[in-house]
Amino acid sequence: MWFAGQIELIPLIERNGLHEALPAFNDQRAIRKHSTLYTPDDDSDFVCLLKSGSVRLYRLTEDGQEVTLSFIKPGMIFGDGDALNEAKYTHFAQTLASSVVCYVRRAVFRDLVARYDVICDFVSSSQYRRWKESQQLIENLSLHDVRKRLTNVFVMLAGQIGRQFTHDGNSHAILIDLSIPQDKIAEFIGTSRESVNRHFNDLRAEGLVDLHQRKVVLTASFVRRYMPAYAAPQELDDLSYDARKARLSEGEAHRFGSPPHAAGSTGLRASSAVTR
Repeated sequence: MWFAGQIELIPLIERNGLHEALPAFNDQRAIRKHSTLYTPDDDSDFVCLLKSGSVRLYRLTEDGQEVTLSFIKPGMIFGDGDALNEAKYTHFAQTLASSVVCYVRRAVFRDLVARYDVICDFVSSSQYRRWKESQQLIENLSLHDVRKRLTNVFVMLAGQIGRQFTHDGNSHAILIDLSIPQDKIAEFIGTSRESVNRHFNDLRAEGLVDLHQRKVVLTASFVRRYMPAYAAPQELDDLSYDARKARLSEGEAHRFGSPPHAAGSTGLRASSAVTR
């Protein structure tokens, strides 16, 4: 499961005053839902940046089964590893919703990486995280039962695309800020959609998860149990996630990836299962 990471490239460029790099992202295209952006048969001529919508990256097994590698949310780049290192893409990219995608030509992107250290560091860090997450996913599939695999994937998603969230008056919940179909979660953990549904409902009955606008919420109880690196003691309740993370040892902090973004909301839509 790969993610470009929570730090989005365009804001990073803007914060560093690299405005001359922004025209490279001007080729923006509106793409319909369930459209294929590229396949392993295509030359890796472009790096893509998602402006709006959502995208799934996946591969096919020898028997034709789709294996999801990652979900992309707005602000993230994808296809960069192949554009920098391979003649063709190594996976499929498909929109899950109507989307707007920026296309950056391979030569232009390579020039940006070569010219600007901050962009080079961003790409290198992103690719390292993808490798690390793939190792964690292999371990998750091989060593744990379905419930543990599901909670581990929620922890991984929270670290990558989570946002601090207020649930039932408690501001220490986390919203996984992307609506992910239930069958795609099942692909991540090597089980059926029915099994994901059953275990999600069990977790929900225990007060560990919920839903908000078709997105998974990890309650404060879930965070305390499965993400102790972000479950601050009472005296630290008013600190941000970044401040809490700064108080952790480096090894423990890395166990969970990047801290969730801050965001606030209240109230949850009633539902009996993860997004179908």
